[in-house]
Amino acid sequence: MKRHRHSSISIQSDQVWLDGFLSDNPDARAFIVCFATTHIASRTAREFLTAQRLHEAGYATLLIDGLTRYEEKRDPDVRYDIPRLTRRLLAILDWVRHQPNLENAQIGLHTSGTAAAAAVKAALRSEPPPFAIVSRAGRLDLAGAAPLRQNRVPIRVIAGDSNDATRGPSEQAYPLIGGRKSWVEIPGAGELFLEPGALEAAARATVEWFNEFIALEPPADKNDTVA
Repeated sequence: MKRHRHSSISIQSDQVWLDGFLSDNPDARAFIVCFATTHIASRTAREFLTAQRLHEAGYATLLIDGLTRYEEKRDPDVRYDIPRLTRRLLAILDWVRHQPNLENAQIGLHTSGTAAAAAVKAALRSEPPPFAIVSRAGRLDLAGAAPLRQNRVPIRVIAGDSNDATRGPSEQAYPLIGGRKSWVEIPGAGELFLEPGALEAAARATVEWFNEFIALEPPADKNDTVA
């Protein structure tokens, strides 16, 4: 496979420009959008480790911030604005599908925090929908009960142990998720997955989930649980 080409980009949505870090490869098997409310759009971000593992597995990636630095500084609670994040994720997916070398690519979503809720809601409105979603320390509960039940995109929830503040909300949301789903716990991990080996373990679980569903037809409803 050819080497990935890395470039910093900006995508417009809601009259602002969102920072992104694109790692493209013409031979990629699929394209994974890594979407978060924190700043992940660089090679120095923690998310780049996950992106590297995805590259090794044959995927192209886009690390992209759902909020601008100004927005987050002005209002720390803006990350809970799920409608805004959903609109921006839909704009990002539309941008991807209009790139000449990506227009026919299958797209997966990797999210964390409140951006996970936006991924669920965007998947319901996106055509075609993502082929799979991974939520690491995500607030899927903020999507609402109806969107979670209506979901038909395979979702893997990656959670830490009792040190992970998002675990409780994730446990409440998990039974509501429609379609294929999987729960993976990373022992000893907190919400940020900063503990030794935690982020690596989460990255492996992410790659495994995308590998399971790439190029497959939408699966019938079935619940998978991974301890």
